Amino acid sequence: MRSLFSRSTVLGLVAGTALSMAAMAAQETPSTNTTPSGSGVTFVNGSNRQITFYTRFGSSGGSCEGQTKSQTVSIGPNQTVSVDSGDSKVCFCLQVPERRGCPSGWSEVKPGGTRHLG
Repeated sequence: MRSLFSRSTVLGLVAGTALSMAAMAAQETPSTNTTPSGSGVTFVNGSNRQITFYTRFGSSGGSCEGQTKSQTVSIGPNQTVSVDSGDSKVCFCLQVPERRGCPSGWSEVKPGGTRHLG
């Protein structure tokens, strides 16, 4: 009888430890079924020509003109490039911006998103 009690106790401890470790791992690893929420933005050039565009990012909200950082990006034919904007959206313009404004209007990509060009 004592052997049965010891075996049940050991099995219970092992199962409890396994469940605790699984719960801790689930808290540390973000679910892949969630909407992207950071780590920049990816641009994909699906054309046969190089594309140069202008980006603004760095502020968690507000207008594209109010973003704190800017970057000019060139992407080759059928290539991919990432803009490291962290958790902020990326505004982009396919024309040279004038006084922080885009002549054709800024387009936005949410953090963690991908935009196909060309």
